[in-house]
Amino acid sequence: MIAGISSRTPQQALAALLDRYAPARLLLIGASQFPALEAFKLAHPDSCVAHAAPGALPAELAAQRFDLALVVDCLEHLPKRDGLNLLGGIRNLNASRIAVLADLPASGWKETDFFPWPCKPANASSATIRC
Repeated sequence: MIAGISSRTPQQALAALLDRYAPARLLLIGASQFPALEAFKLAHPDSCVAHAAPGALPAELAAQRFDLALVVDCLEHLPKRDGLNLLGGIRNLNASRIAVLADLPASGWKETDFFPWPCKPANASSATIRC
């Protein structure tokens, strides 16, 4: 599903997404901190947030399922093939919902690169798990 032009900032869009789905188990790949995530964690202290750096998921996260995966400030740091493998693996094994926030010009991706997945693009390996 591709959304039309939105007047929301990327942080507002992420906050609305987190508010809408209120995931009990959230996988975050890339940025470790951003305002929308901090507000979500304060409002949902029982949610488990797992974090991984850009790249292949560590084994302990790759074996888990999550309600939502957020890919934020990640694709800009990976070769496109690695990014496609990461998104495909998450879609197939880790989460049925994925949200990607990427600076398309900086990452070399185009909106059409996301069309195989029912997601909407938005412009704009150690792991830690906090539960």
